[in-house]
Amino acid sequence: MNIPFKVLNISIILAAMLSGCQPEMPVTSSIIIDLDGFSVPVNKNLYGVTIEEINHAIDGGVYAEMIQNRSFEDGVPPLNCPYDAKRNVLSTPNGWTIPFIRPDSTPGWRKISSNTSIWPDNKELINDKNKRSLLVSVAASSETGRGGVVATGYNGLSIREGEKYELSLYLKGGSMIPKKVRIFLGDSVAETPLSETFDVSPIYEWRKYKHTFTASESTNNAVLAITADTSIVFWMDMVSLFPQKTWKDRPNGLRPDLMEMISSLNPQFVRFPGGSFVEGYTAGTYPVWHETIGDISTRRNFWNIWAYGSTNGMGYHEYLQMCEDLEAEPLYVINSGVTSQSRRPRYEDITAMNKLVQDALDAIAYANQPADSTFGAMRARNGHPEPFDLKYIEIGSENYGQEYSKRFDLFKKAINEAYPEITVIKSSFISGKNRNEWTDYHFYSGEDFLIANHDRYETGQYLRRFPAVFIGEFSMGDVSLQGTLRAAIGEACFLLGVESSPEVVKHLAYAPVLGNVNYDFQRYPAISFNNNSAIGSPSYYMMKMFSDNRGDDLLKTEIETYSRPQVTFGYAGIELFDNSYDFEDVRIDGKPVTDAIVRTGGWKVNNGTLTPDANRWNYILMGDSTAHDYTFSMRVRRNKGSGQIQLRVRDNGKEGEANDHIAVSIAPGTCEFYRSAGAVKDTLRSPEPYSFESNRWYDVKVVCKDEAVSCYVDDKLVHEVVLPPLPSLVSVATLEKETNTIILKVVNTTQHEEKTELNIKGASVKNDAEILQLTGEPLVRNTFDNPTRIVPVSKNITFSLGGPMVYSFPPNSITIMKMKVD
Repeated sequence: MNIPFKVLNISIILAAMLSGCQPEMPVTSSIIIDLDGFSVPVNKNLYGVTIEEINHAIDGGVYAEMIQNRSFEDGVPPLNCPYDAKRNVLSTPNGWTIPFIRPDSTPGWRKISSNTSIWPDNKELINDKNKRSLLVSVAASSETGRGGVVATGYNGLSIREGEKYELSLYLKGGSMIPKKVRIFLGDSVAETPLSETFDVSPIYEWRKYKHTFTASESTNNAVLAITADTSIVFWMDMVSLFPQKTWKDRPNGLRPDLMEMISSLNPQFVRFPGGSFVEGYTAGTYPVWHETIGDISTRRNFWNIWAYGSTNGMGYHEYLQMCEDLEAEPLYVINSGVTSQSRRPRYEDITAMNKLVQDALDAIAYANQPADSTFGAMRARNGHPEPFDLKYIEIGSENYGQEYSKRFDLFKKAINEAYPEITVIKSSFISGKNRNEWTDYHFYSGEDFLIANHDRYETGQYLRRFPAVFIGEFSMGDVSLQGTLRAAIGEACFLLGVESSPEVVKHLAYAPVLGNVNYDFQRYPAISFNNNSAIGSPSYYMMKMFSDNRGDDLLKTEIETYSRPQVTFGYAGIELFDNSYDFEDVRIDGKPVTDAIVRTGGWKVNNGTLTPDANRWNYILMGDSTAHDYTFSMRVRRNKGSGQIQLRVRDNGKEGEANDHIAVSIAPGTCEFYRSAGAVKDTLRSPEPYSFESNRWYDVKVVCKDEAVSCYVDDKLVHEVVLPPLPSLVSVATLEKETNTIILKVVNTTQHEEKTELNIKGASVKNDAEILQLTGEPLVRNTFDNPTRIVPVSKNITFSLGGPMVYSFPPNSITIMKMKVD
């Protein structure tokens, strides 16, 4: 439709008049930065990463080896772990099961024609460390044509035209008369060579062969073909293919693009090699340093805790070298003599701990002693005469309890006597002792928990008499939010609180850092990759923003902003670890419970009475999934044993790893009140001593009213807590001395713009500022098709003259504002 010119002008004028009549949005928050106030140095060593073999982060990831299952060990079950063929699982001696593959499987390999037979052989071995080789039999003729096998790598080999690739492998012929084997890089069906051909004639004994291929084309789906045109039988083992270009050009090196992304995070330390990977699940399923160094053909392979094979090609030496190349402190984690305690653990006999303790001392010696010492000479033979200067060692990961404590003490005493300069870190808080060791806490939790705990370590919240905090693993725990902008928002709030408490939190490591998208993620990573490219999540960019903008001095900062209450809701529930309790008169708001949802096991609910049908179960949910305020009550009697019981309220509708509930735990001698959010069990009040006698009935009641939750036993108030609110803005400010610049970090947790007045006391600042901002739709993730949907954007702004400094922080945003002191 054509609009007359005069009418158009009038409409513009009217629109302008109407907009001028609209009231200006008021200031809703304020941030006061006091340059004259007390300041403390920033913890420059705060941020680091945990690099762990999880999500195929190492084998099939940052370790540049292109061949999967290169020594054909992936089907070898660990000692004393029988294989159940019907379920494809292993069973540990303690009865925990883990997914496995058929023992005759050869993942990463396939035969190219029907005239070829392949199977793992446990008799023809290149050394006593390797348990299997691959026997290949080709029955080639003029009718059947060529045969052989191909290595497909980790979902294809990614090669680039003109680039070089280093092959090494062991071959043994099956007859006294050598026959020719043709080896080349080929297309996905091994029909078209994509490199020159390397011809060998394996003799009747093991021999190592090497060749450098040059790729003639680029593809992400190549294979390594090992073929024959005549009938032949041969064995092969330790088939390795490396790109000639690795990060820092190291032999047995690392993938450049992934390492550049890690390097861009500027980590001040690297915690390695895990994590649960270090715990293992039975003997022989966790790394021991001296089994992971030297010739790759002699390194220990095992089926790891994440249910795939580990070559340990990236071993202790390579991790130390990586830390040096990153200019980051190495932080080495060793097995404590206790395997994963969430997987029916194995405890090393306390009288046999000397070997593990000595292994720890030897590992430190390998890293730190001079080249003319025994272990220093071993390190020099592996290519690094100078010491690595290891300063930190952690005993175990997520281990806890009395048995762990006894083993930790053995490590601590021996290491401190031999190497008093080493910081020995424990993997859980050890109560009842005046300890000053660093304690490792892991935070995989939900959004509300991370936001509400932004002030967790401020004075008054964290008692300074507690041990120094080391956060060895940290990221969003809610699976539905992982990888989104909202994950980065929640994480950023928690991190700003950590930055505000430099004297409490010594180190914090993001985890997991890496994940191969061709395999199921155990946890969502900061960097997702396939065999040829990688993308960063919003959390990756948030971590980079924070690590790049640290400042020198922490400034006194006050923030006034609206805080909204945490809205928690959901079922009431009961969880038992054995059937050692009786229940009766179970009620919600005074009404008997007549129905329930049983998640596992078999229990019946009949007019407020719970009756077990099975010997063991997990938990029962009762009531209204949308309820906010209610009273959950019952009579409880322990009829045998000393097992604990948990009474839950407000589960927020989340289960599994995303679980979120408030619980009262009644255990022998204590009554504990806590919130479980993701993988974090967070004590809300100090446990109260309470003697629960067996065969006596107790009246227990949990009352939820608004944001207050209270626990009563026999009508006596034992615990009460008010859930902390969720602030609209969270911020921290530092001063960069060299440039005299204020660095203000602000997170807007809301879905709306937050108009904020900035008040600088003790100095004047220039009228303009630099902005670096991460914002966008809250549930968006970066993808390979669109890797930059959520990335930081920089701009410059100018404040209005003659009035207060005001800036509107966008919804769902993380902002770094740099203001020059005038």
